[in-house]
Amino acid sequence: MINTLLKIISKEQFCFVLSNDLDILEEEMPNLPILMRFGACREVAAAYMVKTIISEKEADGDYLRDVSIPSSALTDMGSSPFVPRVLKDAIESIRA
Repeated sequence: MINTLLKIISKEQFCFVLSNDLDILEEEMPNLPILMRFGACREVAAAYMVKTIISEKEADGDYLRDVSIPSSALTDMGSSPFVPRVLKDAIESIRA
């Protein structure tokens, strides 16, 4: 899980979540907030709900632009005493 988060919170992915990352987050961090940007709107939901929401929006004719970890979630992780230092350093690095 930490390796997945480090990969997402890197200068290669800039907090964007790829489909294989989403599978891991859904299983290991189901309550992590995820931002989905569609053609007509944005929505934040827990990781375990993302695939369902995407399917529903696409069935209604909208399209998915991208999926990422919202800034507010990064802020919460950065100030939490339960988040490992290596993740906090990655968050600081991406914001620098």
